[in-house]
Amino acid sequence: MTMPAERAFLSVIAWPAGWERTRCADLLADRAGLDLPTMQLCCVRNPPAILGELDPESCRRACDAIRAHGGDAFAPTLNDIQSLGPTIKIKDIRIESGRFHFDLWRKPPASIAFNDVQILVRARVRESNAESLPTDFSLGTRIGTQRIRYGPYGAYGLAARLAAPVDEFEVEPIRSSRSTAVSHKLDIHTADGRVFQVDADKFGFGVLGEMRGHSDPVNIDRLCDLFAHLAPNEIIDPYFSLWKPPAGVRSLRLPEMQVNNDDPHFAFYSRWAALMYQHLLGQDRPAPH
Repeated sequence: MTMPAERAFLSVIAWPAGWERTRCADLLADRAGLDLPTMQLCCVRNPPAILGELDPESCRRACDAIRAHGGDAFAPTLNDIQSLGPTIKIKDIRIESGRFHFDLWRKPPASIAFNDVQILVRARVRESNAESLPTDFSLGTRIGTQRIRYGPYGAYGLAARLAAPVDEFEVEPIRSSRSTAVSHKLDIHTADGRVFQVDADKFGFGVLGEMRGHSDPVNIDRLCDLFAHLAPNEIIDPYFSLWKPPAGVRSLRLPEMQVNNDDPHFAFYSRWAALMYQHLLGQDRPAPH
């Protein structure tokens, strides 16, 4: 029995400057042999965005065409995304001697240097879908009705520049009368390719000391502040609410997904976003675990 060929997720990071979406669709149809009507629909999405799942060769041609005209794109496969491994759940954090010390759920403790923190992905997860961040989010640029600052290089700098085309960082406040379970999560991507996670439902925030607030959203935000202060070269991404998941997101298979109660959309996005930032920074993908 022949196994199906691996597909890749064609992901546009930036369109060529000044190009209309129809011209982008024509380029992909002409240079990569992609279906024009499909590309016309996909190219209306604001980047960064996944345009579709295609064979790797078609993705290579599409990426080459976009880059040749000054844009940028990449095309990770599902294996690339899964190679970042399981979600490693954090029970507690201590800060000693220039390192983060993590007490973990169901695993031995781990310790990482401040400089080993590369990317933080912040999200609000409701049921099986991640929603937009609360309107009082204390980092980033402009979310809901609040305007705040970001650094040009570290922390929010790169992530904010990527989100710039989206209504000048405007995100509609959450308006919902439903009473559903909401969880605030922070994925911590390290230089060696591991993915640690703070799940506010199972984390006491003692590491914040006197900074500790009275709600999970506030505490997650302040934890981001703490990481940004101690590891200023990291990138913080709060833009999951702006992302449209591909059809293949449910194909994601990570160790201990059920035990960790991983939301497949957020787990996929977190790893896809980490690979995107590594691509932009010119870093090689970490070796599979």
